Amino acid sequence: MNISLFALELSPGLEAWFTPLWLIGIGCLIGLLLVGLIWLLSQGLSRIDKLNMLMENSRGTLVISIFVGLLMTFIITPFRLGTVSMPSTGGGEDTILTHIAKTIGLFASCWFVAFSIIVMAWKRTVRELPLVLREGMLMPIFVLVAVMGSIGMLGSIVAPDTSGIVSSLMKLPTSGVSKYEFVVPTGTAPQRGEVDIRVGDVGGMEIVTDGAVNASFTSFDNLPDHIELDDITSDSLYRVSPYEPGILQTIIQQEGAVATAMNSISEIHFRNIGPESAKVELYVRYVPQYAQVASIPITALGIVFIFMVYVVQRMAAPRMFAVALSTFKSEVAQPLFVLIVAVGICALIAFVWIPYNTFGEDIKMLKDTGLTLILVLSIVLALWSASTSVAEEIDCRTALTVLSKPLTRRSFVIGKYAGIVWTLLLVYLIFTVVFMAAVAYKPIYDAKEASLGTPEWQTCYLEMIRLAPGLALAFMEALIFTALSVAISTRLPLLANMTICLVIYALGHLTPLVVESSVEGAGFGIIKFFAQLIATVFPNLELFNIQAAISAGVDVPFVYLGWAFSYCAVYSIIAMLLALIMFEDRDLA
Repeated sequence: MNISLFALELSPGLEAWFTPLWLIGIGCLIGLLLVGLIWLLSQGLSRIDKLNMLMENSRGTLVISIFVGLLMTFIITPFRLGTVSMPSTGGGEDTILTHIAKTIGLFASCWFVAFSIIVMAWKRTVRELPLVLREGMLMPIFVLVAVMGSIGMLGSIVAPDTSGIVSSLMKLPTSGVSKYEFVVPTGTAPQRGEVDIRVGDVGGMEIVTDGAVNASFTSFDNLPDHIELDDITSDSLYRVSPYEPGILQTIIQQEGAVATAMNSISEIHFRNIGPESAKVELYVRYVPQYAQVASIPITALGIVFIFMVYVVQRMAAPRMFAVALSTFKSEVAQPLFVLIVAVGICALIAFVWIPYNTFGEDIKMLKDTGLTLILVLSIVLALWSASTSVAEEIDCRTALTVLSKPLTRRSFVIGKYAGIVWTLLLVYLIFTVVFMAAVAYKPIYDAKEASLGTPEWQTCYLEMIRLAPGLALAFMEALIFTALSVAISTRLPLLANMTICLVIYALGHLTPLVVESSVEGAGFGIIKFFAQLIATVFPNLELFNIQAAISAGVDVPFVYLGWAFSYCAVYSIIAMLLALIMFEDRDLA
């Protein structure tokens, strides 16, 4: 055993492939520990009688959680508004609508936290929590998370620079963006400004000015002759990065001093080269030595979020959850579920060895084909599940038997939708683990095929982690089709459901082109009418199609994901309201 671990440690290819998976595994391990802490916290909170009795009054619980959510939002908002973002991210250009949307999102998060605390403090929750963990979707998800957590434990033995990665994780809370403002008047005398910059933790700098200046971290008189200063003007944003050091080259190492990376900079010098005084804003982004450790808390919080949503749904809406649990179990037992999972896993692994003949850009094709395959398989599973669990139960009079119990039609439809969503989430988590592992290995495989050196593990991690936005958006698109399919299944069978959804899929991805053609053909009223009709009725699915950006390695801003989720939520709610209306007067007999 020791020999195999030692060989794994010495293998550069396996080391580069294993380390990104190890980081995700550490996040899964911390997520499991947090779930255990939540269970212990629930045991303690349940002993407080006042908290324990809140869930006995559902309306009172809702009012209290809303009030606490508003209070938390009011407390957190000043800190959120006080945060600084880099100019290149566009955070400083937020509109009023963007601020309102962020505030609503913050309130929704605070309300969910408050409501979750009340639910976890309920004695019934503490009593039934072991059963909740064993039933439904949590068990297979915890098995998957436990497998990744075992990789996290193994990584402490075989991963490179474990101490550096742990140190970077400890520094993660202190990372962020600092802003400095200066006014450089006209004249020949350089101006000195005070700063406090930790050079070793700098991940990038950006300078914005409304004039024209030169900048240096050393006085201009002491600069060596070979250093050429860049002209910083209002025409463009001045960026500094490890690949473009810029003004960082003006840091002169003093003789006998310790390493520059361990020093702090206390001053910066400006020289105005324009006709008017210039206002200068310096943004400094601090990152730990290994910025990749940011995926660890994100993974852990994602696991906790899934756990809490499942438990809250189980305890707050038991009748609806019973329908969702029954739907999940029946769909997982279907042969199609096993077939889709098996085909997806085999295809995602096989895509690594397929020659795409793209002259060194095979990884782009791998990402594009993999994301498309996951989306198509998930939509097929959603359509099939909606038809078998809704349409067939109505035709076979099973729904009439279920609704003869104390269960409303609203709970029946929403429960069916929730059960299908849990099924899709399980499939997506399985595909995500397999696909990320395949993409992380692809640079190593391509390097071997081209007889090149083994890439660094940071390269494998970067290719792997850039898949996350694409997978999230693909899941959002699948949620929309699930809601539409459930609505259609309340009236039509499987074949009609698939036909209508296929049309929606085609028109939804063609919406931008149709709208653009209506502008070009503005003289034809019929073209403009149908373009506006399609854009209004059908979802704009191109919002979720960023395969080109993912394949090209372009970073997707978090704000874009937020707006896409808002669009997905609004359209899914509309589709579910349509499903409730169509099912309300459906004759089940």
